[in-house]
Amino acid sequence: MDDVALGLQVALVLVGVPAAWAWLGRRARRRGLGGSVMAPLEEIWDPVTHRTNIEVQVQAEQAAPAPGVAPRR
Repeated sequence: MDDVALGLQVALVLVGVPAAWAWLGRRARRRGLGGSVMAPLEEIWDPVTHRTNIEVQVQAEQAAPAPGVAPRR
């Protein structure tokens, strides 16, 4: 009986953890939180894409100057 319980626990972990990550990723992308939530996994599995996403975020955060305001130099 203990072997069956252990087998079920192992199966639950092997299926549950990837399923939870997939659910979290879908939820984060839907809410626009994908970069902050999935960044650690992205950095591990695809570092080039991670660096590209960081560059895109940096460029997006650089706000355009308001009309009539001279840009800083």
